[in-house]
Amino acid sequence: MTGVSFAALDKYKDLVYRTALTVTGCHEDAEDITQEVFFKYFRMDPEFEDETHEKAWLLRVTINAGRNLLRSAWFRKRADVDITLFPDGGDAPGDSAVLKAVLGLPEKYRTAIYLHYYEGYSAAEIASLTGRSAAAVGQHLSRGREKLRKILGGDGA
Repeated sequence: MTGVSFAALDKYKDLVYRTALTVTGCHEDAEDITQEVFFKYFRMDPEFEDETHEKAWLLRVTINAGRNLLRSAWFRKRADVDITLFPDGGDAPGDSAVLKAVLGLPEKYRTAIYLHYYEGYSAAEIASLTGRSAAAVGQHLSRGREKLRKILGGDGA
């Protein structure tokens, strides 16, 4: 491992963790995925064209690891637990009700909403990261917003 690898860990660990939490809805799973992603990063020691490419690679690996976990037989058989935003049970600053609602959405809507509104990615960029078409991502954003309106009681005006 080089100093560059450790710099990437410091720079992207929160992004990877938040993305994993968004995909899985569970702190412990997000921590495991974060560890798995950086283990893969250090083991492979990939070369990147620039910082944007490196960030996209980390997000793509994180999303795929989360989806693999959600598809696993072990995950489907385990008991459901309440989604909490912080391990200590406290509320997030700001729009914690909105974030809780986002984390309660189905994975395809949750990932699209999170990457668009919390990380600032466009629909085309999200499509590239998730392996879905831009039209599908647009549909996920639209349907996710509609579900959030219903959950949060907004009229959309």
